[in-house]
Amino acid sequence: MWVSVSMAFKLTYIDGQESDYDDDTKWEVDGGVLKLGRESGDWSVLVSPGHWATLELGRTGKKKKDDKAKDDKAKDDDDNDDKDDDS
Repeated sequence: MWVSVSMAFKLTYIDGQESDYDDDTKWEVDGGVLKLGRESGDWSVLVSPGHWATLELGRTGKKKKDDKAKDDKAKDDDDNDDKDDDS
């Protein structure tokens, strides 16, 4: 069983329709059945395994200060790696 309680996601159905969900939506996959709701364990929507195709996980909201600092450091490291290759 896969569970996420803090990440937003995109649900793609078999027919190609896509639905985006925010951080407030809890989800669980149990035996192929996708369960959705506002509280973990209190599911208001059940999606049959024959109706959904993929879940794409991602973060939503503003980046925290620590996340921005990590991204900036990673970018700086990548830039420095490129400079080293030129010499």
